[in-house]
Amino acid sequence: MGTEARLRVVTDDPEAGDAALLRAAEDLSATERALSRFMEQSDLSRLNRSGTVVAGERLLTAVERAIDAYEWSEGLLDPRVIGSLERFGYWEGVPENDVGKVEAPEALPPVDMRKWVEESGTVSLPPGTRLDLAGVGKALGIGWAALCLAGEVTGSGLLVDVGGDIVALGTDEEGEPWKVLVVHEEAVGEFSGSSLAVATSTTRRRAWRAGSEEAHHLIDPRTGAPSRGELSYATVAASTILEADLAAKLLILEGRSALERFDDRFQAVVTDLQGRTEILA
Repeated sequence: MGTEARLRVVTDDPEAGDAALLRAAEDLSATERALSRFMEQSDLSRLNRSGTVVAGERLLTAVERAIDAYEWSEGLLDPRVIGSLERFGYWEGVPENDVGKVEAPEALPPVDMRKWVEESGTVSLPPGTRLDLAGVGKALGIGWAALCLAGEVTGSGLLVDVGGDIVALGTDEEGEPWKVLVVHEEAVGEFSGSSLAVATSTTRRRAWRAGSEEAHHLIDPRTGAPSRGELSYATVAASTILEADLAAKLLILEGRSALERFDDRFQAVVTDLQGRTEILA
């Protein structure tokens, strides 16, 4: 998934705990093998090359959830951003140096993505379309790994942290509800509870220079360019890690007006471009 993963389980059975941690780590690897656009033989890469595949369960679920997100966000959470990322120099990873001036970006036209998925589980993309399922895939992978731990160990708590996006259930080693620190350059808040799903999105990481422009990995499909919104960080706690991840990205893309799409399942901490932090929901 291009980032570090941390797994913890609190249990009275260390042997079972170690075995469950190994299975959860293997489950995360299985998600990467299915959904990474950087692995040539992943299910997603095969789909992007051929345009049509009979999708395995993980790929099919990720595509369906990405379509749900696209519709919920009215097109702002668009999985078709690979071309835009590559235009700005993001190919095999975050550029280490200035990629120089890039060609003019293009907006992504609206599309009916529901037509891509057949009842048989076959996914067929329009000619020239490729998908980046990174955010959806990572969130699903975190959730699947957490379920793997919860289903294998009888204990008091578990935590799955992949690149700072976290699911924490039950209690920690001290028997206390988990505490998840919100860090936007520095600590700006904290979520606490026995059922946490917390995700952060930011323009300050996975960022580089493209000539005279600052570039990053969060593409606004309305322009085809990196988002130029009012917020630099958004951390969201929600009912599920997928909801938290999507909501955090939407805040970066749409700004505070994204709150109109939220309900009482969401809590958000944001920091704007001037470094001012506030709680929005």
